[in-house]
Amino acid sequence: MELTFSLQRRHINTLPPPDIEDLKTKWPFLFTPRYIYAHFELLTDINVLHSLELSMEECGRAITEYFRGKPTNKDVKDILSNGEDNEMALCVVQLLMAHFGEDLTGLILFTDVSATAADVETTLSLPASPRLILPVSGATGQVTIRGWMITFEGRVISEGITPTFATGLAAVFAIYYIFNLQYQDEPACTLEFIQRRFIGINPERGTKAKRGKVVSKKKGVIVQKKSSAVNTHVAMLLKNLLDFEWNFI
Repeated sequence: MELTFSLQRRHINTLPPPDIEDLKTKWPFLFTPRYIYAHFELLTDINVLHSLELSMEECGRAITEYFRGKPTNKDVKDILSNGEDNEMALCVVQLLMAHFGEDLTGLILFTDVSATAADVETTLSLPASPRLILPVSGATGQVTIRGWMITFEGRVISEGITPTFATGLAAVFAIYYIFNLQYQDEPACTLEFIQRRFIGINPERGTKAKRGKVVSKKKGVIVQKKSSAVNTHVAMLLKNLLDFEWNFI
C-alpha cells in the first residue's frame, strides 16, 4: 500500500471523482482502519490516531471542566449531567457539537449492538456525506461501544472492531482528507475544531468547510460566502480554552 500510494492518489484525484465502490474494488485495503490511518499519515505526515488520543488525554478533561464552569446552552448542561460515563472522546465531541449548535446526527449515528453492515444500510437513513456509525448497548446518554462503521455515499465503506470511539473518530476524520471532501454543514465547526486543536492542521488560509450563500448587507442579494481562515465560532472557543487551560493547569 505504501509503494502504490502515488497510484492511489492519482485514482482518487481523477476528474470527475471516481465512485467510492470503484475505489473500493481497486484498493480494498485502503478501506481498512490500518490503511486509512497509514494513508492519512503519508498524505499529511501526521499520525491521526496517535494525535487524537494524545490530545484527548492532554486536554479532554480541561474541555469538560471549561463547559462545566461555563455551560453555553441547555444541551451542554444535559450532556454534562447524563453522558459523563461515556468514553472521554465521545463526551468531548458531544459537548463541542452541543456548544456549536450542531446536531449529533451530522457526524454520528447510533445503531443496535447486533446490527451488521447490511442492517445499517437497510434500516438507517444514510446521507451521502460521511457518518460514524456506533453499534452500542445502553441508552445514548450512557453507551457501551462495540466497534464502529463508517458510511459514505449511503454505503458502509469501513468497519472497525476496536471498541473505542477515538479509533472510529480518527478514521472518519481521515476520510475527509483521503477523499478530498469538504466538511458538510452539519458538523463543520466541530470538525474544524478537531482539525485545529486535536490533529494540529492549522492552515493560515483556506478551510474544508463548504462556502455557503448569504445575503449581502450592502446589496441585499444572495452571494457566495467568502472563505475565512478560521471559523469565528471555532476561533473564539480555541481562544477561550487556551486562556482556561493556563489557569486549569
